[in-house]
Amino acid sequence: MRETMIVVHERPRLNDPIFIEGLPGIGLVGKLAAEHLIQELNAKKFADLYSPHFMHQVLVRKDSTVELMRNEFYYWKNENGRDLIIITGDTQVPPTDSYGHFEVVGKMLDFVAEFGAKEIITMGGFQVPELQGEPKVLVSFTDLETKEEYKPILEGLPVLFREDEGGAIVGAAGLLLGIGKLRGMRGACFLGESLGYIVDAKAAKAVLQVVAKVLGIEVDMSALDERAKETEEILRKVQEMQRAMLEQEMPQQGEEEDRGYL
Repeated sequence: MRETMIVVHERPRLNDPIFIEGLPGIGLVGKLAAEHLIQELNAKKFADLYSPHFMHQVLVRKDSTVELMRNEFYYWKNENGRDLIIITGDTQVPPTDSYGHFEVVGKMLDFVAEFGAKEIITMGGFQVPELQGEPKVLVSFTDLETKEEYKPILEGLPVLFREDEGGAIVGAAGLLLGIGKLRGMRGACFLGESLGYIVDAKAAKAVLQVVAKVLGIEVDMSALDERAKETEEILRKVQEMQRAMLEQEMPQQGEEEDRGYL
């Protein structure tokens, strides 16, 4: 395999689909959100994306078999509105391979365009040094017209419109919007606040609640609630460990300062 390829299992007829991305990243927020959406909607897989730009390894599955790392496309037919194409998967291109990121994202956009997708929603995590209360969701848009269209829908939700001039969105969550914009597509990126060093179901839930409102669909969050409780308990233990370490370091620093002074 010399280039990124997509293996298609089915070619469904879709109604003006919205393309939704949730790949591994900070806190696995996007991946968790996308996988939960797929599970709750009972979306159907219809294609796999493989790339030589992914890590040179295979993944061992529970049944002892191995598979190349891949991204998976799912579709969901909405009886009351626009259909969805959702992508999640095992990995993204390593951050050092800029060319690979552009190639893979280009292939994704080529593929979903075949089914009529013109709008993109990307999901992920936004690393913060500490969390104050429930995680907020940071939102960015391809253009001001899309922002104005989304504004009434987002009113009253725990979202922050990103205004950090020069701020970046790394990986597929950003490139899909950037390259998509050049191709006449539009969309938004939703990033949940996360400490980033654990699997953050709480941030994933925050993102998915906002995205579900944008899509006008209902998603049962109970399974994510349970995962979020586990995450919260892990956070509590990590914070306790951090406090204990700080308390151990502080007397030692004081003793060193005293000896230096004497």
